[in-house]
Amino acid sequence: MFKQKSLITSYCLAAVVVLALLGPLAQNGRGDFVLLGDEQLTVYSYHHQGTLFDTSQAFIVSGGSVDWLFAYNFSTVNMSDGGTEKIYAYNSSTVNMSDGGTEAIYAYNSSTVNMSYGCVDEYLWAHDSSNVNISGGNVDYLGADDSSTVNISGGHMFGLGALNSSVVTFHGRNFRGSGGLILYGDSVLSTGTLSGEWFDGTQWWVTIGHLDPTATIRAIPEPATLLLLGLGAVMLRKRR
Repeated sequence: MFKQKSLITSYCLAAVVVLALLGPLAQNGRGDFVLLGDEQLTVYSYHHQGTLFDTSQAFIVSGGSVDWLFAYNFSTVNMSDGGTEKIYAYNSSTVNMSDGGTEAIYAYNSSTVNMSYGCVDEYLWAHDSSNVNISGGNVDYLGADDSSTVNISGGHMFGLGALNSSVVTFHGRNFRGSGGLILYGDSVLSTGTLSGEWFDGTQWWVTIGHLDPTATIRAIPEPATLLLLGLGAVMLRKRR
C-alpha cells in the first residue's frame, strides 16, 4: 500500500514541479484567453486563466500551462501534456486527460471527465450528475456527489468518497476488502480498503473513507471471470 502511495506522490510531485517551472519561465507569454463558438486553441505557453464557451476546444500540449481553466456549455479541454492548477467543467463540458498534471478537476452540471493517464495531485470531484471514466493515471482523492457516475478500470487512487446517490463502479478482478470493508456480491457495503487487479494484471488498492447510505460502490469482475463463475454454477447444478 505504501509503495503505491509513494509512486503516486512521486509522479504528482514531478508534474507539479514542471507546472511551477513553466509559469515563471514563460511570464512573457499570453496572460488569459477566451474561446467562443467553435474556436480552438493549442496551449503551448503560460496562461494565467483560460475560459471556454459553446463547443470551443483547448489543447494543452508540452510546454503549455494554465493556472485556472474554466469550460462551459459543451466545450472541451484536451490535456495531452503540460499542466494546470485547477480545471472547472460546467454545463455538459468535457475534460479529456491523456497526460500532464493538475492539482484538481471539478465537474459540474452533467459534465464528463475522461482520464487515461496523467496526474491529479489533489482532488477529482464529480458533482451534479456528472460522469468520470478513469482507465489510467494517478488521482490522490476521487469524489462522487449529487447522483454522479464514476467508472474505474485502471490507474491508481489513494482515497475515495461516494455521496448523495452517486454510483462508483470498479471493473477488475480478484477484489478483496480489508480494514472493515465488506464485499457482498459485487457491492461494497462499508468503508475501509478495497484492493484487486485491473484486467492487465496490475494490482491496486484504494481507501474508501466515505460511503453515504444513498450512494453505491460496486466491484464488478471482468467478463471472463463472470463466465467462469457462471460455468461453475452450471456444474454445481449438474452434480446436484
